[in-house]
Amino acid sequence: MQKFLLIIALLGILLYFISNKIIKAGKSMAIKRQAKQGYVLVDSNEQLINKVIKSCLYSVGIGVILLAITLFLAMKVKILLLMLPISLYLIGQILILNNHLKYAKEQEIWFNPQNSDVLVEWTSGNQIRFNLLRDIQGIRSVKAIQKNNKVLFGYYELIVQNNPLYIPFLLEENPLNKRFFQSIKDNYTIAQKSSLFPMI
Repeated sequence: MQKFLLIIALLGILLYFISNKIIKAGKSMAIKRQAKQGYVLVDSNEQLINKVIKSCLYSVGIGVILLAITLFLAMKVKILLLMLPISLYLIGQILILNNHLKYAKEQEIWFNPQNSDVLVEWTSGNQIRFNLLRDIQGIRSVKAIQKNNKVLFGYYELIVQNNPLYIPFLLEENPLNKRFFQSIKDNYTIAQKSSLFPMI
């Protein structure tokens, strides 16, 4: 019983720190970036980010409760250990969210709707320019096997100048980005891939 309580306590502490990190990342993503003439920023907004964070934390909470019940009752009924992978899968959603928020925060995608030029800038100082209609060599969509609490995690992988560019689905949720993503869908065949944990 003491080991069980220790595991739950450690897991709770870990999830608390990860949750705080995610909430801070979400708030920092909502900060307005400096505008570029003729370009629009392909970005999420605070309301959407908060909605995704809330949905994800709800799934994680269910996973933690399920894990606690499984570990507690599995001492008497071994077959309940079959619920362990499900609870760990739900808890793992927080790692995917953290990964996608971190990636979206570290890059800025600027799109010019007049000529379809794209400028991508990273916090590291690197940048790349390309035309959305001409310069993409390949594209695939990597998505989770299912939605969790109305959230589908995944990302687009664009091959530009022989290098991959990753765009989380989080950005597609913003209706202001519709033209950018519609241009991709209308002009390219997108290869599809499903993954249990679509980490970038």
